[in-house]
Amino acid sequence: MPRKPRLHSSAGIYHIILRSVNQHIIFEEESDYQKFLYILSDCKTKYDIDIFAYCLMDNHVHLLLHSTDDHLSCFFQSLGTRFVRWYNNKYMRSGHLFQDRFYSCAVEKKEQYLNTLVYIHNNPVKANVCRYPSEYRWSSFNSFFGAQNPIIIINIDYSYKVAGSKTSLLHYFSTIDTSFEEKYYSNDHRPICHYFTDEKALSVFKEITNLTNTSEVNILSKSIRNQYIRQLKQEGLTYKQISRLMDVSLTTVKRICKMDP
Repeated sequence: MPRKPRLHSSAGIYHIILRSVNQHIIFEEESDYQKFLYILSDCKTKYDIDIFAYCLMDNHVHLLLHSTDDHLSCFFQSLGTRFVRWYNNKYMRSGHLFQDRFYSCAVEKKEQYLNTLVYIHNNPVKANVCRYPSEYRWSSFNSFFGAQNPIIIINIDYSYKVAGSKTSLLHYFSTIDTSFEEKYYSNDHRPICHYFTDEKALSVFKEITNLTNTSEVNILSKSIRNQYIRQLKQEGLTYKQISRLMDVSLTTVKRICKMDP
């Protein structure tokens, strides 16, 4: 079945999501985040792209940007090719890292733009990586409070303009959902659940497997891999986290965890 054509934005503004293949971990170390932002900045200049917001999660990337249609595909082809070449060389792997086609949503109206801005920056909170967007290092949230990332400078003035003023935008940000604190913390701020953040899950993975990164899973024998999968589940990682870290399907992880060792 042929792919549906992308929806065109009359304003040239799009919400983009780059997802990894099989939910593979993209960013394992600080240098991975930094390298991606460096290449993003370089491609942004080369293809005359305006970036209004970004958020780098462990296995996907959110961008809010402005681009002409003829530059959009070239921009992402260059970004993906350069980063994957560097990433594969660093982790001694081969093949694709990102899904063949990036997701794009045309952003037309003021309310849609502001809601997308909030949604992107609230991703780490929804993923239980942090309690507040300001605590997450790898998004543009703090840029709107005067802390621009020197690696990539985003266009914050346009967002102020859409909101009406800087004050109005910062007030709009204050509406970001903070239910995470109420849901996962008691009144004395002690955790009331045992959920591992993805960052902590990666740390547990390295401790149990003695591997330096998730790409090395491919060198494991099937029996050793299955043993590690069961150990990770016993440590409290979710099936979904184990699936991403061990680079196997969710169904396979569940089946292995139900098997006798």
